Amino acid sequence: MMQNANAISSYPHPGQPAVLLYCRPCLDVQLLNPYTAVRYRQQGDDYAEEPAQEHNNFLQRHSGHHLTTLKKKRDKFSADRPVWDPFRIAYEEVTDGRESFLLKSWRADLATPRQYALLRGRLDMATTVTLPEEPLRDSLAGCFTSATLLLPGVMKALQRTVSRLPPDGLIPAYCSAEDPHLSFAYLAEHHLRMLVRCCCEAGLTLEKDRLWNFFATRQQEEELTVEIRRHCRPCFS
Repeated sequence: MMQNANAISSYPHPGQPAVLLYCRPCLDVQLLNPYTAVRYRQQGDDYAEEPAQEHNNFLQRHSGHHLTTLKKKRDKFSADRPVWDPFRIAYEEVTDGRESFLLKSWRADLATPRQYALLRGRLDMATTVTLPEEPLRDSLAGCFTSATLLLPGVMKALQRTVSRLPPDGLIPAYCSAEDPHLSFAYLAEHHLRMLVRCCCEAGLTLEKDRLWNFFATRQQEEELTVEIRRHCRPCFS
């Protein structure tokens, strides 16, 4: 996996993914982005594309060092602002195949590119899944008027059931535009059957068919769109 500077001197072109170059001895990192503006140098009647100066500076600074590339870990990302905010401070886990690190990125000014620092550490991740309680309770109250007294217990049982669902088994819906750690998902059919069973165990025993119709017709409505919140905490070592 380890390579020298000459072996990784080719700059990625548009259409290729960005590359994270990493110098192990110096713990230094440089993002090579194919969409960063490039310069062109005239060679006779033709023009040759030159890599961005940051790329050249990095290779010169680490000439003779052993370099490698880093890969980002899926879903190991944390930011203090939405991803579209240019001033967000972000942390994400990356690896060279042997060790894992935290890649911190930030921008101090709109006129300057994002800066990157490689830190020793990891992201502690936890995920919670919840139902939007108010719209679901109101809909249940409107459809099952004779079971008003049972609804507090039914809602607790439903929330408890949903909180135990693995997030990767849910059907992705959309992400929050304002909160980088919040997304929304729909329940699959087998989840709806779990909710019906949950309601029956909470006292709505005689309403099984009506309960199934209730949940099936609202599978992708507000009442059953669950919230998935990722809790991320950078831990430095």
